[in-house]
Amino acid sequence: MTPARVRPTDADVWPVLRDTLSEMRLLGAHFLREYRLTVGQAMTLHRIRDSRGLRLSALAEGLGISRPAASALVSSLESQGWAKRDRTPGDRRGVVVRLTPRADRLLHRFDREFESIVRSATGPLPRELREPTVRTLNALRNEMERRRGGAHVAREKVP
Repeated sequence: MTPARVRPTDADVWPVLRDTLSEMRLLGAHFLREYRLTVGQAMTLHRIRDSRGLRLSALAEGLGISRPAASALVSSLESQGWAKRDRTPGDRRGVVVRLTPRADRLLHRFDREFESIVRSATGPLPRELREPTVRTLNALRNEMERRRGGAHVAREKVP
């Protein structure tokens, strides 16, 4: 007799997601080690890239840190050649943080690496399950954004 297939419950989702996120963070740290970047710094670079430049105040708010902490983080990224600060035209005090070409290349490589991992893991997934999987992941992300009261990426227009 073949054992009945057990369907996952809501209680099964969190441990699997937690462990998956942990593995992603560890793999990301492993990938970034040769560049002397932390996962937090890489996330900051992604946020800057996705916004095509970001005011320092919006970066601090988006990361949930103080403006002085964001300034220190950007200074660290600047000293390593990953980011640069530009003055906002017409606003002497305004600062926009942008990526350097070097950071763009790194993030492109990082994204390709992780996309390859996702493709490898989801390759066996039947096509009809991919759309609901993506929809579920988006719903989860949206709920987390809602609970923390913020948008996924600050989409502020900067000059």
